Amino acid sequence: MAKKRFIKDIDILFDKIKPYTSQDVMSKLLQIRERFIHLSKKRLVKINHSIMQLLCAKYLIENGYRVEIEYPLNGGVLVADIFGVRERILGFEEDPRDAFLSEMHGISEDEETLVLEVETGYVPPKGALNPGQYRLTRIASKIARYAGFSHKFSLATPHYHVLQIPKVMLDPVGHRDKNELSNLKALCDAQYFSPPILFDELATSEIQGIFVVNVDAIKVLEVDPQYYRETVMHAEGVIQI
Repeated sequence: MAKKRFIKDIDILFDKIKPYTSQDVMSKLLQIRERFIHLSKKRLVKINHSIMQLLCAKYLIENGYRVEIEYPLNGGVLVADIFGVRERILGFEEDPRDAFLSEMHGISEDEETLVLEVETGYVPPKGALNPGQYRLTRIASKIARYAGFSHKFSLATPHYHVLQIPKVMLDPVGHRDKNELSNLKALCDAQYFSPPILFDELATSEIQGIFVVNVDAIKVLEVDPQYYRETVMHAEGVIQI
């Protein structure tokens, strides 16, 4: 029953999307649909998460990316919700990791990669008494673990949820307060043991984009993390930075 409902919901979304995009994009999304159905049969995906992935995949395909979902990184130790590749855009700054990343993913050095992780805002029972801290630590760990495997790293979240991004991880690399990083490392150590989050990962990992997903309106808005910090995160009563 759950499998049938998963497919039904995916197809309802496709019917809503179809009038607003090209046949070429729909064709590529259908391939992603088949991948989701395959994964759902193995109970490896959940519909609320997959719906957001599909909308983000649509946005990325429309912006020139070749997209894969549930893409293995680091030999399968990590799995990216979405992995994208496209030709470098004008003004793209050279990355000293270019050759390494190109070889890792088997792409041309004229291309750039993106890892996008979807965060729904879920808090498990163990985080019931400190949900904000749980979410902040989770976001810190996501940035630290995933950002090194692509030219760009982004997070996607529903429009009704506020990402708890640690302030220090939005500061420029090389200008991050060591005491703040040490405090963040302590939080990560209490929540993640295997593998642990390294201090250097917290000090050097960056997030380049935030995708705000409105499933009801079938829209995705990509915003700069600093803009997100200065507007949404600074809203009174939402988060103290």
